[in-house]
Amino acid sequence: MIMKIFGHPIHIMLIHFPSALFPMDLACSIIAYYFGILSFVNASFYAMSGGVILGALAIITGFADLMITAEKRPELVAKIVIHGGINTFVVAVYSILAFKTYKQYPELTIDNPELLFIKTGLVLLLIIGNYFGGNLILKHRVGIENN
Repeated sequence: MIMKIFGHPIHIMLIHFPSALFPMDLACSIIAYYFGILSFVNASFYAMSGGVILGALAIITGFADLMITAEKRPELVAKIVIHGGINTFVVAVYSILAFKTYKQYPELTIDNPELLFIKTGLVLLLIIGNYFGGNLILKHRVGIENN
């Protein structure tokens, strides 16, 4: 059985936050870059920070679920590791970016084009990692009752 609270899988509940907050960070960063609206720089920082914190919690609960699932369904371990590896990489790089941005706080600056390119790549990787995660849930029924 995977980690649950009130009968709901914790990992599956948590993954929605970084999956939404990292693209929101990118969108706010792009708006700030093109229109020079500094409030979007702050919004970007808060979205990135929330994504990192909740992403870390998703990694922890996902790893715990991996340990539980590996015993019952060893044929899925490789797919789970690919999903987790991609998304852990994304959260790790975003953690570095959030820390660097935090060191500038409260005088945040607009991201340069190189950083926007990096964030775009990270969001694309996140989508790929989430594809693998969705495949595990929908095709292999990982985390769903009576799997």
